[in-house]
Amino acid sequence: MKKILQYCILITMIVCMTCGCTKKGQEEEAVEGSYRIYCLNRSETALVYEDHKGIAEDKEGIIRELLTAMSSDMTDSDYKAPLRFGFNVMSCVLDGEQLVLDLSDAYSELSPTREILVRAAIVRTLTQIEGVSSVSITVDAMPYMDRSGNYVGTMTADSFVDNEGVEINAYEEATLHLYFADENGDKLIECSRSVMYNTNLPLERLVLEQLIEGPEGEEAYPVIDSTTKVISVTVTDGVCFVNLDSGFLESVGNVTPEVSIYSIVNSLAELSTVHKVQFMVNGSSEVMYKEVIDLEQDFSRNLDIVD
Repeated sequence: MKKILQYCILITMIVCMTCGCTKKGQEEEAVEGSYRIYCLNRSETALVYEDHKGIAEDKEGIIRELLTAMSSDMTDSDYKAPLRFGFNVMSCVLDGEQLVLDLSDAYSELSPTREILVRAAIVRTLTQIEGVSSVSITVDAMPYMDRSGNYVGTMTADSFVDNEGVEINAYEEATLHLYFADENGDKLIECSRSVMYNTNLPLERLVLEQLIEGPEGEEAYPVIDSTTKVISVTVTDGVCFVNLDSGFLESVGNVTPEVSIYSIVNSLAELSTVHKVQFMVNGSSEVMYKEVIDLEQDFSRNLDIVD
């Protein structure tokens, strides 16, 4: 029998939090009557948790309580709550032992690396509840599909843990060499960034997503408008075909067209799979980028523009 629990992120209830600690490898069970609120660490490279003493006594009340806890600030300021990334939980439906969360459209805008960690935190938190063995996610009432076009489906705690009890390596760490603009916008600055990424996500797409996200330091500046969407990215015989939407045509500060183009080219060329880059905007290469650069050509690495 389905039980529908209407839930709003702005719900007000008393949440008692106590400080927890990060566990690696096999975890001990939480003490009876308490739950672990899984969240993201500061660098968004791993899951951590804080202990939470439960207040509610019935299953539906515990679900609402844990959802509220996951949308509240963590006791440790370095921890990031999984439901505080700009999307809302519109409703949840308890169907037997399966909990279905319907999330707002903004969930689909999460970067791939952040999304899988958020999803893992949600599932691992909620499946601690007795009588909730699995979680599935919908977005705007439609089954959730990841950036690779795969339906995520029903998830259990074991979806994120291998058979030895260690965190599953559904995501791996990679060190990327990204190029952003200098203060004047006419040169590139190389920045190294370590990120966790879904192993189903091509590294070429990861590079693009990270460039769009922008630099982390104060000495480097964005090169691509943050609203730009990656439509597709493929590699054939060393040529990376990058298809972006029209957000790529928007100007970013005082950045020159050459800096924007070669930030992408040089960053992708750091990968062993890429030797040249071919650009498209909404599927067409017949574009004069910023009325200066003809995109109907292959672009190779240009280190002369690097400061």
